Amino acid sequence: MEPSNDNTSQEQPDVRIDETNLPKPGEAIKPQTEAEKAQAAATAMQSNTTQQDYEKQLQSITQPEAPEQESTEDGGKKHPLFVELLVWGAITIGIVLFIQNFVFQAFYVSGSSMEPDYHNNDYLIISKLPITQFDIGHLFGQKNMNAHRGDVIVFRYPNAPDTFFIKRIIGLPGDRVVLKDGVYTIYNKDNPDGLILKESYVDPQYVTQGSIDEVVEQGKFFVSGDNRSPGGSFDSREWGQLPQGNVTGFAVLRLLPVNTIKFGGSYKYENQ
Repeated sequence: MEPSNDNTSQEQPDVRIDETNLPKPGEAIKPQTEAEKAQAAATAMQSNTTQQDYEKQLQSITQPEAPEQESTEDGGKKHPLFVELLVWGAITIGIVLFIQNFVFQAFYVSGSSMEPDYHNNDYLIISKLPITQFDIGHLFGQKNMNAHRGDVIVFRYPNAPDTFFIKRIIGLPGDRVVLKDGVYTIYNKDNPDGLILKESYVDPQYVTQGSIDEVVEQGKFFVSGDNRSPGGSFDSREWGQLPQGNVTGFAVLRLLPVNTIKFGGSYKYENQ
């Protein structure tokens, strides 16, 4: 027996043509009437339209139309990412400016007027919140800033506002400040017999120079540097009381040098 051919053994699809309607040999082909021609043309047109609709639907599925880009007034294209970056940049700058002007600000100490507690090139963070509160309260009649004796403040020197000083508050509004024999004594309604300031932050080898006996005016402070060596600090002993409107902020944190990080800048006097 001869081997069977795999190609012929497989079932072949039915490819027969229906010849029922084909013209028989010897028969004449009848010409189409006008009605038949019109019907054939309509059928072809309908078939062509159906094919075009199918192709359009297929294209819309496989290749969805890209969304139209919104145009700017000048005819260019908007760049959403660029616009978003601009918005966030403006917000960031606004936050930084708000914090710097109304909340916190950084300063470098220049000079030795606050030694031995603060030194040249110390990096400080000052709080501006008391200033902001005072500015708002001043509109409603508040006369004095919320401060405490012993606070370390940064301020504009009254006789040269472009220059910043750092000093410690010694006298508050209404205090009678007396400096005698190198010792500050404060007289007020809470201390009618006098409060002797025990200034442990002062280097004991120095004696505070000067002779003072004055009452601190409303809206002002009496300030002094911690460096009490001769010529060590230029403060209220020489140029007078500080207007509170010149205060820039209160020392709350020393960041540099790292080994001298310190929180807070206020000093609590004994018996105060």
